[in-house]
Amino acid sequence: MRCAALFAVGLPVLLCGCGTPDAFWIQQITSVTPSNSGTPNSVVATGNYEFVSVQGTGQIFTYNISGGSQVAVGKPYATPCTEPSGMVVATIAGADVMAVACYDTGSLLTLTVNADGSLSALGSVGGLPMPYPGIVLDGTNVLVPLFGGNTSGNGSVAKVSIATPASPSIEGMVTLASPVSGGVANAEYLAVTGGYVYVTSGSESNPLGSSSTVQVVNEATMTLVGSPLVVPHSPQQIALQGTVAYVTLYDAMQLEAIDISNPASPQPLETLSLATANQSCHPVPVVVEGNYVYVGCYAEGMIEQFDVSNPSQMQAAKSIAGITSPQRLAFAGNSMLVTDGSSGGQVYQIDFNSF
Repeated sequence: MRCAALFAVGLPVLLCGCGTPDAFWIQQITSVTPSNSGTPNSVVATGNYEFVSVQGTGQIFTYNISGGSQVAVGKPYATPCTEPSGMVVATIAGADVMAVACYDTGSLLTLTVNADGSLSALGSVGGLPMPYPGIVLDGTNVLVPLFGGNTSGNGSVAKVSIATPASPSIEGMVTLASPVSGGVANAEYLAVTGGYVYVTSGSESNPLGSSSTVQVVNEATMTLVGSPLVVPHSPQQIALQGTVAYVTLYDAMQLEAIDISNPASPQPLETLSLATANQSCHPVPVVVEGNYVYVGCYAEGMIEQFDVSNPSQMQAAKSIAGITSPQRLAFAGNSMLVTDGSSGGQVYQIDFNSF
Protein backbone atom coordinates (compact mmCIF):
# COMPACT_ATOMS: atom_id res chain seq x y z
CA MET A 1 0.00 0.00 0.00
CA ARG A 2 1.21 3.53 -0.74
CA CYS A 3 -0.14 6.80 0.52
CA ALA A 4 0.82 10.46 0.54
CA ALA A 5 -0.49 13.67 2.02
CA LEU A 6 1.00 16.66 0.20
CA PHE A 7 0.00 19.80 2.11
CA ALA A 8 1.83 22.56 0.25
CA VAL A 9 5.03 23.13 -1.64
CA GLY A 10 7.75 24.02 0.84
CA LEU A 11 6.05 22.42 3.82
CA PRO A 12 6.84 19.05 5.38
CA VAL A 13 5.31 16.16 3.49
CA LEU A 14 4.19 12.94 5.17
CA LEU A 15 4.66 9.99 2.90
CA CYS A 16 4.53 6.25 3.14
CA GLY A 17 5.14 3.29 0.91
CA CYS A 18 5.37 -0.44 0.91
CA GLY A 19 3.40 -0.81 4.15
CA THR A 20 6.44 -1.17 6.43
CA PRO A 21 7.22 0.95 9.52
CA ASP A 22 10.45 2.40 8.12
CA ALA A 23 8.60 3.62 5.05
CA PHE A 24 7.35 6.68 6.97
CA TRP A 25 9.50 9.80 6.93
CA ILE A 26 9.25 13.56 6.80
CA GLN A 27 10.55 15.36 3.75
CA GLN A 28 11.07 18.99 2.81
CA ILE A 29 10.13 19.77 -0.77
CA THR A 30 10.45 23.18 -2.41
CA SER A 31 10.13 24.20 -6.05
CA VAL A 32 10.62 27.03 -8.50
CA THR A 33 9.12 27.68 -11.94
CA PRO A 34 11.83 28.76 -14.39
CA SER A 35 9.46 29.76 -17.19
CA ASN A 36 5.70 30.03 -17.51
CA SER A 37 5.87 29.05 -21.18
CA GLY A 38 8.93 26.82 -21.58
CA THR A 39 9.46 23.17 -20.63
CA PRO A 40 12.24 22.26 -18.18
CA ASN A 41 14.36 19.43 -19.51
CA SER A 42 17.67 18.76 -17.80
CA VAL A 43 19.27 19.80 -14.54
CA VAL A 44 22.93 19.74 -13.49
CA ALA A 45 24.60 21.03 -10.34
CA THR A 46 28.17 22.11 -9.64
CA GLY A 47 29.49 23.91 -6.59
CA ASN A 48 26.83 26.25 -5.22
CA TYR A 49 24.85 26.37 -8.44
CA GLU A 50 22.10 24.50 -10.23
CA PHE A 51 21.44 24.91 -13.95
CA VAL A 52 18.16 24.09 -15.71
CA SER A 53 17.70 23.92 -19.48
CA VAL A 54 14.29 25.07 -20.73
CA GLN A 55 13.02 24.01 -24.14
CA GLY A 56 10.77 26.28 -26.17
CA THR A 57 12.39 29.45 -24.81
CA GLY A 58 16.01 28.40 -25.44
CA GLN A 59 17.16 29.43 -21.98
CA ILE A 60 19.34 28.09 -19.18
CA PHE A 61 18.38 29.23 -15.68
CA THR A 62 20.85 29.44 -12.78
CA TYR A 63 19.94 28.97 -9.11
CA ASN A 64 22.12 29.32 -6.03
CA ILE A 65 21.43 26.27 -3.83
CA SER A 66 24.07 26.88 -1.15
CA GLY A 67 21.44 27.93 1.39
CA GLY A 68 19.26 24.86 0.96
CA SER A 69 16.77 26.47 -1.42
CA GLN A 70 16.77 27.49 -5.08
CA VAL A 71 17.49 31.22 -5.42
CA ALA A 72 17.51 32.66 -8.94
CA VAL A 73 20.84 34.15 -10.05
CA GLY A 74 20.78 36.98 -12.58
CA LYS A 75 19.02 36.72 -15.90
CA PRO A 76 18.64 33.35 -17.66
CA TYR A 77 21.24 32.64 -20.31
CA ALA A 78 19.81 32.80 -23.85
CA THR A 79 21.26 30.03 -25.99
CA PRO A 80 21.42 30.33 -29.80
CA CYS A 81 18.89 27.50 -30.09
CA THR A 82 15.28 26.92 -29.08
CA GLU A 83 15.62 23.39 -27.68
CA PRO A 84 18.59 23.14 -25.28
CA SER A 85 18.49 19.82 -23.46
CA GLY A 86 21.24 17.68 -21.91
CA MET A 87 24.00 19.45 -19.95
CA VAL A 88 27.29 18.36 -18.37
CA VAL A 89 29.98 20.37 -16.56
CA ALA A 90 33.72 19.64 -16.73
CA THR A 91 36.65 21.32 -15.01
CA ILE A 92 39.32 22.09 -17.62
CA ALA A 93 42.51 23.95 -16.76
CA GLY A 94 40.95 25.11 -13.51
CA ALA A 95 37.82 26.52 -15.14
CA ASP A 96 34.29 25.09 -15.16
CA VAL A 97 33.00 24.44 -18.66
CA MET A 98 29.44 23.45 -19.52
CA ALA A 99 28.49 21.50 -22.64
CA VAL A 100 24.87 21.73 -23.81
CA ALA A 101 23.14 19.74 -26.55
CA CYS A 102 20.87 21.76 -28.86
CA TYR A 103 18.29 19.48 -30.46
CA ASP A 104 16.89 21.89 -33.04
CA THR A 105 20.26 23.03 -34.41
CA GLY A 106 22.08 19.68 -34.23
CA SER A 107 24.93 21.18 -32.24
CA LEU A 108 26.82 21.07 -28.95
CA LEU A 109 27.58 24.36 -27.22
CA THR A 110 30.36 25.08 -24.74
CA LEU A 111 29.89 27.76 -22.09
CA THR A 112 32.05 29.17 -19.32
CA VAL A 113 30.55 28.74 -15.86
CA ASN A 114 31.64 31.91 -14.10
CA ALA A 115 32.31 32.14 -10.37
CA ASP A 116 29.00 33.98 -9.81
CA GLY A 117 26.98 31.27 -11.59
CA SER A 118 26.53 33.25 -14.79
CA LEU A 119 27.23 31.67 -18.18
CA SER A 120 29.10 33.01 -21.19
CA ALA A 121 29.62 31.61 -24.67
CA LEU A 122 32.79 29.73 -25.60
CA GLY A 123 32.29 27.66 -28.74
CA SER A 124 30.11 25.19 -30.60
CA VAL A 125 30.24 22.28 -33.01
CA GLY A 126 27.59 21.18 -35.50
CA GLY A 127 27.04 18.00 -37.46
CA LEU A 128 25.14 16.26 -34.64
CA PRO A 129 21.67 15.54 -36.03
CA MET A 130 18.91 15.05 -33.43
CA PRO A 131 21.10 15.11 -30.29
CA TYR A 132 19.04 13.55 -27.50
CA PRO A 133 19.20 14.90 -23.91
CA GLY A 134 21.01 11.82 -22.55
CA ILE A 135 24.56 13.13 -22.99
CA VAL A 136 27.32 12.04 -20.61
CA LEU A 137 30.79 13.30 -19.69
CA ASP A 138 33.97 11.23 -19.46
CA GLY A 139 36.99 13.42 -18.72
CA THR A 140 36.99 15.96 -21.54
CA ASN A 141 34.90 13.78 -23.86
CA VAL A 142 31.19 14.44 -24.20
CA LEU A 143 29.31 11.40 -25.51
CA VAL A 144 26.17 12.42 -27.39
CA PRO A 145 23.28 10.14 -28.44
CA LEU A 146 21.96 11.00 -31.90
CA PHE A 147 18.41 9.74 -31.97
CA GLY A 148 17.94 8.65 -35.57
CA GLY A 149 14.55 7.51 -36.83
CA ASN A 150 12.58 5.78 -39.53
CA THR A 151 13.62 8.28 -42.19
CA SER A 152 17.21 8.85 -41.05
CA GLY A 153 18.12 5.26 -40.23
CA ASN A 154 19.65 3.98 -37.04
CA GLY A 155 20.71 6.30 -34.29
CA SER A 156 24.34 6.74 -33.35
CA VAL A 157 26.70 7.93 -30.63
CA ALA A 158 29.17 10.77 -31.18
CA LYS A 159 32.31 11.53 -29.16
CA VAL A 160 33.00 15.25 -28.88
CA SER A 161 36.23 16.52 -27.35
CA ILE A 162 35.96 19.71 -25.29
CA ALA A 163 39.63 19.59 -24.24
CA THR A 164 39.94 22.92 -26.04
CA PRO A 165 36.63 24.37 -24.83
CA ALA A 166 36.41 27.19 -27.35
CA SER A 167 36.85 24.72 -30.23
CA PRO A 168 34.94 21.50 -29.48
CA SER A 169 35.49 18.82 -32.11
CA ILE A 170 33.85 15.56 -33.13
CA GLU A 171 36.42 12.80 -32.54
CA GLY A 172 34.37 9.77 -33.55
CA MET A 173 30.92 8.40 -34.26
CA VAL A 174 29.37 4.94 -34.32
CA THR A 175 26.01 3.79 -35.68
CA LEU A 176 23.94 1.47 -33.53
CA ALA A 177 23.11 -2.05 -34.69
CA SER A 178 19.64 -2.85 -36.01
CA PRO A 179 17.70 -4.73 -33.31
CA VAL A 180 15.96 -6.99 -35.81
CA SER A 181 16.34 -7.47 -39.54
CA GLY A 182 15.35 -4.18 -41.16
CA GLY A 183 14.59 -2.61 -37.80
CA VAL A 184 15.59 0.89 -36.70
CA ALA A 185 17.49 1.51 -33.46
CA ASN A 186 17.12 4.92 -31.78
CA ALA A 187 19.86 6.26 -29.50
CA GLU A 188 18.43 7.77 -26.32
CA TYR A 189 20.37 7.91 -23.03
CA LEU A 190 23.98 7.11 -22.21
CA ALA A 191 26.08 6.12 -19.22
CA VAL A 192 29.83 5.51 -19.16
CA THR A 193 32.24 3.51 -17.03
CA GLY A 194 35.58 1.76 -17.55
CA GLY A 195 35.97 3.02 -21.10
CA TYR A 196 32.59 1.71 -22.27
CA VAL A 197 29.46 3.63 -23.19
CA TYR A 198 26.10 2.01 -22.45
CA VAL A 199 23.23 3.11 -24.68
CA THR A 200 19.48 2.69 -24.23
CA SER A 201 18.03 2.09 -27.66
CA GLY A 202 14.30 2.18 -28.14
CA SER A 203 12.64 1.09 -31.35
CA GLU A 204 9.19 1.09 -32.90
CA SER A 205 10.16 -1.68 -35.30
CA ASN A 206 8.18 -4.90 -35.20
CA PRO A 207 8.10 -7.12 -33.31
CA LEU A 208 7.99 -4.56 -30.48
CA GLY A 209 8.75 -7.23 -27.91
CA SER A 210 12.25 -7.79 -29.27
CA SER A 211 13.29 -4.54 -30.95
CA SER A 212 14.41 -2.48 -27.93
CA THR A 213 17.98 -2.97 -26.73
CA VAL A 214 20.88 -1.86 -24.60
CA GLN A 215 24.02 -1.53 -26.71
CA VAL A 216 27.67 -1.07 -25.71
CA VAL A 217 30.32 1.12 -27.36
CA ASN A 218 34.09 1.07 -26.84
CA GLU A 219 34.81 4.75 -26.18
CA ALA A 220 38.43 4.69 -27.35
CA THR A 221 37.70 3.11 -30.73
CA MET A 222 34.04 4.18 -31.06
CA THR A 223 33.03 0.71 -32.16
CA LEU A 224 30.21 -1.53 -30.98
CA VAL A 225 31.06 -4.26 -28.51
CA GLY A 226 29.31 -7.63 -28.50
CA SER A 227 25.66 -8.01 -29.49
CA PRO A 228 22.71 -5.82 -28.42
CA LEU A 229 20.93 -6.98 -25.27
CA VAL A 230 17.17 -7.17 -25.91
CA VAL A 231 15.05 -5.47 -23.24
CA PRO A 232 11.28 -4.89 -22.97
CA HIS A 233 9.77 -2.13 -25.07
CA SER A 234 10.51 1.53 -24.47
CA PRO A 235 13.76 1.74 -22.49
CA GLN A 236 14.33 5.24 -21.17
CA GLN A 237 17.22 6.34 -18.96
CA ILE A 238 20.16 4.39 -17.53
CA ALA A 239 22.28 4.64 -14.39
CA LEU A 240 25.40 2.68 -13.47
CA GLN A 241 26.92 1.58 -10.19
CA GLY A 242 29.89 -0.75 -10.12
CA THR A 243 29.15 -3.62 -12.49
CA VAL A 244 25.39 -3.10 -12.61
CA ALA A 245 23.27 -0.98 -14.95
CA TYR A 246 19.73 0.08 -14.07
CA VAL A 247 17.34 0.81 -16.95
CA THR A 248 13.82 2.22 -16.80
CA LEU A 249 11.21 0.70 -19.14
CA TYR A 250 8.30 3.07 -19.67
CA ASP A 251 5.68 1.03 -21.52
CA ALA A 252 6.47 -2.17 -19.66
CA MET A 253 6.39 -0.31 -16.30
CA GLN A 254 9.56 -2.08 -15.18
CA LEU A 255 13.03 -1.47 -13.76
CA GLU A 256 15.74 -3.78 -15.06
CA ALA A 257 19.08 -4.53 -13.41
CA ILE A 258 21.80 -5.72 -15.80
CA ASP A 259 25.19 -7.26 -15.03
CA ILE A 260 27.80 -5.36 -17.08
CA SER A 261 30.90 -7.01 -15.61
CA ASN A 262 31.60 -8.28 -19.13
CA PRO A 263 30.82 -5.33 -21.45
CA ALA A 264 30.76 -7.64 -24.47
CA SER A 265 28.00 -9.72 -22.94
CA PRO A 266 25.64 -7.86 -20.56
CA GLN A 267 23.33 -10.22 -18.66
CA PRO A 268 19.93 -9.49 -17.08
CA LEU A 269 19.89 -9.83 -13.30
CA GLU A 270 16.27 -8.94 -12.51
CA THR A 271 13.37 -7.19 -14.18
CA LEU A 272 11.13 -5.70 -11.49
CA SER A 273 7.50 -4.85 -12.21
CA LEU A 274 6.51 -1.34 -11.09
CA ALA A 275 2.80 -2.04 -11.47
CA THR A 276 0.83 -3.09 -8.40
CA ALA A 277 -2.84 -3.45 -7.61
CA ASN A 278 -2.82 0.01 -6.00
CA GLN A 279 -0.26 1.98 -7.96
CA SER A 280 1.46 1.88 -11.35
CA CYS A 281 4.69 3.61 -12.34
CA HIS A 282 5.67 4.61 -15.87
CA PRO A 283 9.37 5.25 -15.19
CA VAL A 284 11.58 7.71 -17.06
CA PRO A 285 14.52 9.12 -15.04
CA VAL A 286 16.75 6.96 -12.85
CA VAL A 287 19.71 7.68 -10.57
CA VAL A 288 21.60 5.50 -8.10
CA GLU A 289 23.22 6.40 -4.79
CA GLY A 290 24.59 3.90 -2.29
CA ASN A 291 22.19 1.00 -1.87
CA TYR A 292 19.27 2.84 -3.45
CA VAL A 293 17.94 3.51 -6.92
CA TYR A 294 15.53 6.41 -7.43
CA VAL A 295 13.04 6.31 -10.28
CA GLY A 296 10.73 9.06 -11.52
CA CYS A 297 7.22 7.87 -12.40
CA TYR A 298 6.38 10.33 -15.17
CA ALA A 299 2.65 9.76 -15.63
CA GLU A 300 1.97 9.21 -11.94
CA GLY A 301 3.94 12.18 -10.54
CA MET A 302 6.05 10.24 -8.04
CA ILE A 303 9.61 9.41 -7.11
CA GLU A 304 10.11 5.77 -6.09
CA GLN A 305 13.04 4.49 -4.05
CA PHE A 306 14.30 0.91 -4.38
CA ASP A 307 16.76 -1.00 -2.22
CA VAL A 308 19.30 -2.53 -4.59
CA SER A 309 21.78 -3.85 -2.04
CA ASN A 310 21.14 -7.12 -3.86
CA PRO A 311 20.57 -6.15 -7.53
CA SER A 312 19.11 -9.59 -8.21
CA GLN A 313 16.40 -8.99 -5.61
CA MET A 314 15.43 -5.32 -5.82
CA GLN A 315 12.93 -4.20 -3.19
CA ALA A 316 10.55 -1.23 -3.18
CA ALA A 317 11.35 1.04 -0.23
CA LYS A 318 9.69 4.48 -0.18
CA SER A 319 7.85 6.89 -2.44
CA ILE A 320 7.34 10.63 -2.74
CA ALA A 321 4.13 11.91 -4.32
CA GLY A 322 3.28 15.32 -5.72
CA ILE A 323 6.25 15.56 -8.13
CA THR A 324 4.67 16.41 -11.48
CA SER A 325 6.04 14.74 -14.63
CA PRO A 326 9.56 13.91 -13.36
CA GLN A 327 11.86 14.18 -16.38
CA ARG A 328 15.41 14.26 -14.99
CA LEU A 329 16.94 13.59 -11.56
CA ALA A 330 20.24 14.87 -10.19
CA PHE A 331 21.95 14.91 -6.80
CA ALA A 332 23.32 18.09 -5.25
CA GLY A 333 24.74 17.59 -1.78
CA ASN A 334 21.91 16.44 0.47
CA SER A 335 19.24 17.24 -2.11
CA MET A 336 17.68 15.64 -5.13
CA LEU A 337 16.81 17.97 -8.00
CA VAL A 338 13.92 17.03 -10.29
CA THR A 339 12.71 18.71 -13.47
CA ASP A 340 9.01 18.69 -14.30
CA GLY A 341 8.86 17.95 -18.02
CA SER A 342 5.67 19.86 -18.80
CA SER A 343 5.05 23.34 -20.19
CA GLY A 344 5.47 25.86 -17.40
CA GLY A 345 6.85 23.05 -15.25
CA GLN A 346 8.68 23.30 -11.97
CA VAL A 347 12.08 22.26 -10.69
CA TYR A 348 11.82 20.48 -7.33
CA GLN A 349 14.42 20.33 -4.59
CA ILE A 350 13.90 17.39 -2.20
CA ASP A 351 15.88 17.47 1.05
CA PHE A 352 17.25 14.07 2.02
CA ASN A 353 18.76 15.02 5.39
CA SER A 354 16.03 13.02 7.13
CA PHE A 355 17.13 9.70 5.64
